[in-house]
Amino acid sequence: MKLTINGRELNGKPGQTVLQVARENDIFIPTLCDYPGLPPHGSCRLCVVEVAGRSNTPTACTTLAEDGMAIETDTPQVRELRSELLRMLLAEHPTACLFCPEGLLCQESMVTLRKTGVTTGCRTCPADKQCELQEMVERSGLQGVAYPVRYRALRVEKEDPFFDRDYNLCVLCGRCIRVCESLHFTNIPTYVQRGDETRVGTSFGQTHLAAGCSFCGACVDACPTGALWEKARKWDNKPVDGPLSTCPFCSLGCELRLLTTKSGDAIIGSQPAEVGGMLCVKGRFGLTEVLNHPARLKGVLSIDQGHSMRSDWEGAVSHVADKLANCSANDFALVVSASCSNEELYVADKFAREVMGTTPILGAAARYGAGLGAVSRLLAVSKPLDVMEQADLIFCLGLDASYAQSVVEPYLKRAKARGAELITLNATEHVPGRFASIWLRPAAGKEQEMLEELIQGRADGPVGEVGRLLSSTNGALLLVGPDFLSRMPDAIERLHAASGADLVAIPAEGNLGGALRLGLGAASNSVTPQVLYLVGAPIPEALAGDTFILYQNTHAPSDTPQDGILLPMAAFGETEGSLLDQSGVQKHFTAAVVPAGESLPGWEIICRIARAMGKPGFNFTSAAEIASEMAGAPARLIRDVELPTWLKAPGEHGFLGSELSQWVAGLGALESAQREEKQGVLAD
Repeated sequence: MKLTINGRELNGKPGQTVLQVARENDIFIPTLCDYPGLPPHGSCRLCVVEVAGRSNTPTACTTLAEDGMAIETDTPQVRELRSELLRMLLAEHPTACLFCPEGLLCQESMVTLRKTGVTTGCRTCPADKQCELQEMVERSGLQGVAYPVRYRALRVEKEDPFFDRDYNLCVLCGRCIRVCESLHFTNIPTYVQRGDETRVGTSFGQTHLAAGCSFCGACVDACPTGALWEKARKWDNKPVDGPLSTCPFCSLGCELRLLTTKSGDAIIGSQPAEVGGMLCVKGRFGLTEVLNHPARLKGVLSIDQGHSMRSDWEGAVSHVADKLANCSANDFALVVSASCSNEELYVADKFAREVMGTTPILGAAARYGAGLGAVSRLLAVSKPLDVMEQADLIFCLGLDASYAQSVVEPYLKRAKARGAELITLNATEHVPGRFASIWLRPAAGKEQEMLEELIQGRADGPVGEVGRLLSSTNGALLLVGPDFLSRMPDAIERLHAASGADLVAIPAEGNLGGALRLGLGAASNSVTPQVLYLVGAPIPEALAGDTFILYQNTHAPSDTPQDGILLPMAAFGETEGSLLDQSGVQKHFTAAVVPAGESLPGWEIICRIARAMGKPGFNFTSAAEIASEMAGAPARLIRDVELPTWLKAPGEHGFLGSELSQWVAGLGALESAQREEKQGVLAD
């Protein structure tokens, strides 16, 4: 169909709104309540337009385009109406940042506008120059507000982790409420009070933590003003959109966009790759704190009898090469983290085998034990999350989906809404249990017994009913969380074989799939080594004090070894690489900034040591070169071997050998709340 906007004849598609047609053709129409992925709302009224033949001024976001329609978006009447609407909005909004005759001069002379933690006042709003309301005022040319200004004087809510809420800056656009309802199928924020006392809040005035918020940050991304703002970025300048990358914190491999400072010297934020996309709390808020934590290891440190001394790369590499040259294979061990990139894993594996003549140890092997082979086989057939869109029955096994895997929750709720059967097996309170059709709830520690009953088909009651549903439903899917995958992979494998269902397995580690594809597991030599090379792995507590530690990581260890060298490794966002997600799809991550301090990519550190030892085959200059060689390497099978007694098992929310809560303060609050809830349930 054809329609005319501002005298231009344009093409439109059936079902499009006037606003959508205008935006497709670069015609600006102001909005505050409109947001990608949400249905039209029309509450802010700023997108009013004139339509030939109509006496009123409808909103462009709710008006369907029609063939032959003639629309004007910028007439004097429309501009005056929008200005009046803005004046009414601003009657309850601080205006110091909007109307100032010295504003331009002030901007030119100030280096930074955020020197103190004031939440209102001249140029101290955290959304300064990132505020859509500010942009609307500048475009309208509005010079002031004719109405009496009513400051709400609401308390700034700072009790929750990750973001503050200053509803004095709220314009009641409802975007935070609607994005939570429409895209995430929950309702943490809502309208409270009535009339001119209406504001955004939570039911019964609870904190977001108490209300069950997963802290995905979707509401913060949707807010057009400074009402919702993340704590870690509250007084940063406006960020620059950096490259797209892949979140490394779990095996889902969610795509995200890195945000950097204008100078490009630091990563100060992350957002979903697409507006309206999804990240969990770790990817949305944790990344910035991890990368900029004071514990970042930025220089080479030599440790002698527990005392650290600064060193340089040349001296450190030479010392390490001499140490390893006099070390036999039986006296050496290399432990590598499943959080490392494919390229780092490959070079570490090659170094252990070709330079030191031993088998590298995967740190995650301590978590999975003898079940590592079963986990490898399960990941080989694991499918991506979007298979849930077609499943007729989804059986959740040990999946919490509250914080770390909160991106799974919308998939489950969409499946439930279209009529899929949702079943869950878990001993404690968890997200799928709130809306599942059947919740199999064994006593804590008895989960595997219930699984065995299900596999053998000898159960009655709800367990027997689930067994019958699994066997009779063609589109059945097993959705396995990190807990069950680590504790009972053999039982999961047998249930998968018996049911014939599809499988989505979600291990905790970001690149466990890549590590297992390389055949990394545990070494048969369990003797305490004289030299232990830790690549992204923690220092074991059970080691003898005379073990020489080569600690290669992004952050300094919690406990300094007695003897060794600390080698600073470049972090995610500072180096290139790839990983395999839980469905075996290769995902890439990109360098947005240069490595912190003197740190180097993990693979480059290992290559420098190998070259210093005179070993060939380690002349890589980029991750792409390593990937090219790795593509021709044969796949290896995981062998069941003895675990070293000193190997330390990583936690479910670990990254490069440490718990993320060690670096991200807010995660500690979430884990404590979750732990208290489960302990309370078990006590009852």
